[in-house]
Amino acid sequence: MERFIKAGRISAYNMRMLTENIRIPAMIVIVFLFIVQNLSSVLLFSKSVDIPVTPYGFVFLVNDFTCQFVMIAGAVVIFSNAPFENDGHSYMLFRAGRLPWALGQVIYIFKMSTLYISSLAAATIIPFIGNLTFRAEWGKIWGTLAKTDEGSRFGLIFSIPESIIREYAPANVLLISILLEWACVVWLGLLIYFGNKITGKSLGTIVGIFFTLLDICIANDWLDSAYRFSPVSLAQINRYSGYALKYKINLAYGVRFFVFGILVLIVLCLLANYIDKIKRLKYDRRKR
Repeated sequence: MERFIKAGRISAYNMRMLTENIRIPAMIVIVFLFIVQNLSSVLLFSKSVDIPVTPYGFVFLVNDFTCQFVMIAGAVVIFSNAPFENDGHSYMLFRAGRLPWALGQVIYIFKMSTLYISSLAAATIIPFIGNLTFRAEWGKIWGTLAKTDEGSRFGLIFSIPESIIREYAPANVLLISILLEWACVVWLGLLIYFGNKITGKSLGTIVGIFFTLLDICIANDWLDSAYRFSPVSLAQINRYSGYALKYKINLAYGVRFFVFGILVLIVLCLLANYIDKIKRLKYDRRKR
């Protein structure tokens, strides 16, 4: 129990460091404003017909490969400074111990992912304050934009798939989309941490960039079977149709992918700290 308490304190220390690392808050603000800007056309259309908007915009932004690319790229930038070791790293590692330190970094990734996704979800609602309605159905605005080309008149630049409106209940798919996107960001954060920690370089960040670009490649008629190992694609509910079904890729597969992948990556991140210790001992012996 004491180890978890120490790990919690380390993660809290990392969260406090956000006030000193302006890059991370700046990236959150940039992606936040990007989402607000994308939704401005929906707000304009809503006001023109005098019909309020239901708060389900997050679903459509996640399922648009361009918007998804920007949101996931923002997450890669946020975690690119892994393994989050500053000048006080050696002192805190000595005081806390290697396992609590490693657990603290994993907990920080979970916390940071939650903060990031919460900010994005808020960005899909805030623009509509004063013109928002909470209903258990999609509403006329999203339905009209999905079934007609009305959005082009107001500068809509992201897609609103009619299949999502036809096949899913809005509240359910909103919750699923938020959880899938959160799992994707956690998955990438752990992967980046492990890669950077184990190599002492930015290999994890490079691999994270690869997976971010992989979704765009698949969306542009690349290898359809790549859906199986593309976390960015599997975070999009609309991907579980069409060619994906041919490869038995459905929501259940996506859930298994993220749950199993996150658990394996957590273990690897913990082990990476001990492998790092072995490397340092070998290096010290060589110097002697």
